[in-house]
Amino acid sequence: MQLLKKPLTFLLSHFEEIIVVICMFGIVILTFTAVIARYVLRMPIAGADEIATFMFLWASLFGASAAFKYNKHGGVPLLVDLLPVKLRRLSDLLVLTITAMFFAFLSYYSWKFLSQSIRVGQTSPATGIPVWTINAGIFVALSMCAIRCLEAVVRDLIGISRFPAVPVSDNIISEDNLEASNKT
Repeated sequence: MQLLKKPLTFLLSHFEEIIVVICMFGIVILTFTAVIARYVLRMPIAGADEIATFMFLWASLFGASAAFKYNKHGGVPLLVDLLPVKLRRLSDLLVLTITAMFFAFLSYYSWKFLSQSIRVGQTSPATGIPVWTINAGIFVALSMCAIRCLEAVVRDLIGISRFPAVPVSDNIISEDNLEASNKT
């Protein structure tokens, strides 16, 4: 049981990143294969562009959730930086709360859209893939964004470090290491 617990914990804690990596890898392989098939073999792959578009959609939305997880969304703190620390914190909490509400709103309507696509039995035009499978990913990703924003609000309120450390590869050269290597 312990052997099963570790991979499952890893999969659950890195769910968004795994989806993004699979989708991006799939896009590269599918697009490369489609280009070779079309221009070298003269046999285009039907629906390759449609599947690549679906994977890109999932990668973007799950990537947005992962960015919330690691506090990597861009912002323009021009006015916020002028505020005192307590007001800055309050502003951050307000923005996160409004963002969570926005993603909850989007999740609700993506759920309605998903339910409708299941009821109607809609399929994609080029590949015939049931559209509900694509819409399910959209619903899950938007829900994860809302959950990550709420998680950030709760962590800020109780004083826990908001996001986990960003995974860093050993191959990445930091500025300190770069300066040290330039001196030698």
